[in-house]
Amino acid sequence: MIKQRPGLALRPYSVPSTGLPVDLRLDGNEGSRPDPSLFEALVPDPAVLRAYPDARPLEARLGRRFGVAPDRVVVAAGADEVLDRLCRAFLAPGRTAVLPTPGFEMLERYAALAGADVVSPSWPGGPFPVDAVLAAPRPSLIAVTSPNNPTGAAASTADVLALADARPDALILLDAAYVEFADEDPTAAVLGRPNVVVVRTLSKAWGLAGLRVGFALGPPDVVNALRCAGSPYPVGALSLSLAAARLDQEPAMRRFVDVVRRERTALATSLVEAGFDVEPSQANFVFARGADPEAFCVALARRGIAIRRFPGRPGLEDAIRIACPGDVVSFARLLDAIEAVR
Repeated sequence: MIKQRPGLALRPYSVPSTGLPVDLRLDGNEGSRPDPSLFEALVPDPAVLRAYPDARPLEARLGRRFGVAPDRVVVAAGADEVLDRLCRAFLAPGRTAVLPTPGFEMLERYAALAGADVVSPSWPGGPFPVDAVLAAPRPSLIAVTSPNNPTGAAASTADVLALADARPDALILLDAAYVEFADEDPTAAVLGRPNVVVVRTLSKAWGLAGLRVGFALGPPDVVNALRCAGSPYPVGALSLSLAAARLDQEPAMRRFVDVVRRERTALATSLVEAGFDVEPSQANFVFARGADPEAFCVALARRGIAIRRFPGRPGLEDAIRIACPGDVVSFARLLDAIEAVR
């Protein structure tokens, strides 16, 4: 009998579905739809399709954006691939990853595939559990997902620096996929530490989830390890071209973020009025707990709106997560639907 690798999840990642037809998807936390003019940035010469893609120009541009040299930036196929590479490069059997829970579930899968032991301090919301994380013996990697998925809670810059200073032999992974929506961006402050790597993405605030473009910023030796841990051409030329053009549209991204932050407050109020317990969020979604999340999801799905619930995830059985759409019409539709089903 053929045996699969230990640590491989029995089921691939999938988003729960009600099976009902929906046209407003608020279960994936994607950003706003870019203007169609973005496609004008595509290189018209078909020769670009026959050559292997070169991520170095985008890496250099991102380096300038964050004030670091190009050898401190690596672009990959979404932040997911960066996280996978980090686990493969810095974890192994006998090593420990500290992954506060609940958190981004793919990190636990990647750590398991690397054969690492996982310690999971509780972080249900509120302040980041610095003391509980530091209590883990001899970690090789400490993950800080901030703002956190699925709760929206955020760690402070001081929290990340405290971890880096207290555990100089551990890699501190700051997964900042949602940081554009937060009150504070620790990136610049923490990049001065030799054991911190910051993971960012163009999938959320920038609205390019379909292109699969993520990147890491970190010390040169960490970035070099990430290059060694993955394929040499992970992102296609068309994605690289569109990503570079999208970075020219920062004002549009900032306007979207401002709208989402306003929606976030109104959505939290609406859910409280519907009987949910709502966690303060600094991401582009609202996380809440209620008596019957499945019935609530089905009721919204019958109105064509998909939201996220977490069946089978310990401690999240009563939880839902709703992304803020970032536009007036869709958000009014969402609030009307919540009012109708509560």
